[in-house]
Amino acid sequence: MPPTQSLLSELRALPRAFWVLFAGMFINRFGTFVYPFLTIILHRRGFSYGDIGLAVSAFGLGGLGAALVGGWFADRFGRRNAIALGTCAHAIFTFLLWWAQTLPAIMLCASLAGFMGGFFGPAGSALVADLVPEPLRLRAYSALRLAINAGFAFGTATGGFLVNHSAFWLFAGDALTTAAYGLLAFWLLPHGLRHGRAQARWSEAFARLRRDRRFWALVVAQFCAGAIMLQSTSTYSLEVAGRGLMVTFFGWRPSPEELFGLLIAWNGVLIVLCELPLTRVLQRFVPQHVMGVGYLLLGGGFALTALPGGLGLLFAAMTVSTAGEMLAIPMGSTFVARISPPSMRGRYMGVLGTAWSAASVFAPQLGLRLYGVQPALVWLGCGALGIVAAVTLWRFGDCEPD
Repeated sequence: MPPTQSLLSELRALPRAFWVLFAGMFINRFGTFVYPFLTIILHRRGFSYGDIGLAVSAFGLGGLGAALVGGWFADRFGRRNAIALGTCAHAIFTFLLWWAQTLPAIMLCASLAGFMGGFFGPAGSALVADLVPEPLRLRAYSALRLAINAGFAFGTATGGFLVNHSAFWLFAGDALTTAAYGLLAFWLLPHGLRHGRAQARWSEAFARLRRDRRFWALVVAQFCAGAIMLQSTSTYSLEVAGRGLMVTFFGWRPSPEELFGLLIAWNGVLIVLCELPLTRVLQRFVPQHVMGVGYLLLGGGFALTALPGGLGLLFAAMTVSTAGEMLAIPMGSTFVARISPPSMRGRYMGVLGTAWSAASVFAPQLGLRLYGVQPALVWLGCGALGIVAAVTLWRFGDCEPD
C-alpha cells in the first residue's frame, strides 16, 4: 500500500531510543578508519598481496561465529549489554592492531577485532525490531543506514587525509569512536527483549531455521552481496590507485588514496540523499523482487569497473552499484524482522550476519589473488555473483517454512 504519512511524520514517530541508536551508529561508522585503509597501510609496510589478503580476511575469520554468539547473547542478556560489551572490546583490539608488526600478530588482532565487531551487530538490528512497529521498520532500517553511510562517507574522506599525514590516528580514532558508541549505548539505550534460558536455547532456533527456506535464500543472496561489497575495502583501493588518475579540482590535485576516499564518500552521499525517499516507493512492492533487482545492479556496477576509463567511469559504476545497494540491503533487515519470531530475532539476525562474516573471510583473499592475476576477473566475478544472488532469491524467497 502507498504510504499515508509524510516522511517527516514517520521519522518523528520513531521512539527516542531509536535516535540514540542512530547517533551511536553514526559515531561508530564515522570512525571506521582502519578497515578501508588496511590494504594501503600493509602494502606500504611491504607485505605481499597474498599476506594482505590473509590479514584482511582475518577480520572475517574472527567474525565468522561472532554474529551467532552475539545474537544469542542479545536474546539472552539484552541488546544494550551486547552492544556495550562488543564495542568496547572491539575498540581495544583495533587500537592494538597499530602496534602489531608481524603477519601473525596482525592476523591475531584483526581476528579478535573482527569477532567483537560482529558480536554487537545483531543486537542493534534486533533492537530496532523490538522498538519500532512493523509499518515503520523499513523506514527505521533505512534511517539507520543513512547514519551508517553518512558516517562512513565522512569518515572515509577523513581517513584518506589521515592515511597520508598521521596513520596512527586512523587506529586511535577508530578505537575512540567505537568506544563512544558503547558508552552511549550503556547509558541511554534500553535492554530490549530479554528471554530466559529455555527461550534462548539454540536447539529450538535451529529447528525453525532449518525449515525456513526463504530465510536461507536470503542468507545465500547476502553472502554474494557481501562478497561484492567487500571488494570496496580490499581490491577497489588498489584499482583506483593502479589507474594512475591525475585530476585537478579547483587547484587541488588529490592523491590516489584521496580519490579512493572520494569515491567511497560518493556512495555514502547517494545513500544519505536518496535512500529514505526511495523506501517510500519501495515499500509497496514485494520485498524479494526489489532485493533481486538490487543485487543485479550491485553486481553490475562493480562489473563496469572492468572497463577502461577515467574518474567519470568510476563514479558512474559506483552510482549503479549504490543504487543496487539501496534497493537490496534495507529490505533484507526488514524482511528478517518480519519473518523471525520475537524470541529469536537476535539469532536470526546473527545467522544473517554470519553470511557477511563468511564473505569477509573468502572475498578479500580471493579478490586480491584474482587481482594479482588479472584485475578484470574481480569485477566480472562481482557481476556474476549479483546474478546468482538475484536468481536465488527470486527462486526460493517466496517459500514458506515446511
